[in-house]
Amino acid sequence: MRGYIGEFGAPRSGGRTHEGFDVVAACGAKLVAVGNGRVLRRGYDPVLYGNYLLLHGEGERRSYFYSHLPRPAPVARGERVIEGQRVGAVGMTGNAVSVGCHLHFEIHERGVPIDPAPALRRWDRYS
Repeated sequence: MRGYIGEFGAPRSGGRTHEGFDVVAACGAKLVAVGNGRVLRRGYDPVLYGNYLLLHGEGERRSYFYSHLPRPAPVARGERVIEGQRVGAVGMTGNAVSVGCHLHFEIHERGVPIDPAPALRRWDRYS
């Protein structure tokens, strides 16, 4: 974790708040799908997120956002992914170039960001 600055709800410039959770990891560490679902979007945002991936959870009203990947995700829009499938790697694209390798991870429920920390801690116990 990147400390308070990387936690959900931390203040950002322009009155924004951090809508995800930052997990520090080695550059190139494998990222996997947190559950079964479909790729909603993958792309590149040069300002904030760098290479990113957005997955929609199968049978749920949640989406999962991964960002700062070193290169585009190896899955295509509309593709079905299964839990544990490799969907990218930890990197430092976008605004992460100034802070080093980490995963910026978000969970949105019905389009509203929720704190991903409890889910990340739960999943970490099983990895």
